[in-house]
Amino acid sequence: MQQIDEDLTRERTHISDLPEPWLQTHRDLVTSVRRLMHAAATTSADIEDLRRSADLIAQSSQLMEQQLRPGVLLGEFDNPGKTAAAHTRRIGAHNPSCIPLEISVDGATATATVTADALAEGPQDCLHGGLGAWLMDCMLGLLIESTGRTCVTAQLELKYLAPTPLNRPLNLYATADSSSGRKVWVNSWIECEGTRTVEARGLFIEPRR
Repeated sequence: MQQIDEDLTRERTHISDLPEPWLQTHRDLVTSVRRLMHAAATTSADIEDLRRSADLIAQSSQLMEQQLRPGVLLGEFDNPGKTAAAHTRRIGAHNPSCIPLEISVDGATATATVTADALAEGPQDCLHGGLGAWLMDCMLGLLIESTGRTCVTAQLELKYLAPTPLNRPLNLYATADSSSGRKVWVNSWIECEGTRTVEARGLFIEPRR
């Protein structure tokens, strides 16, 4: 147990450095925090319940703040070979501020399904445009990582074709386009019940080592 405690507090810990029982418990915690965030954003509780909830949350925060990292858990960005070997990969499972994604890769195509809630609202009852861009960037970047390359976003062009609704399943897609040297072009889009709502084309560049 002492060794695990040391691992949990060292700087910039990678997810792969931690035991699965701890990771699963942390994912459960993050899921609970997301539920809390949604409740806090949409509650109509009376003032006394709000105060009591704030006190309970402060106590939980104080407990977890006793051991803090300098940043969130790191994924496998610097280990594209490991990403390439995984058919399915989670994004956001350990960060409550993210929309959690489970992306599947089959050859030159990546797919995911997600339902965005009130925390992702921009226009009334619709997904915030910036979060739509974030979803596209995640899909495009993961597709490239699945090929075993480490690239960063250089340019992301988006077309918003229709409002993207909340609380309905969204199908996300990404496909490889072309590459030249260190440059890779990829395409992505969002569909809701057969209607394409967002399209994206990204240029990614492999950094010089």
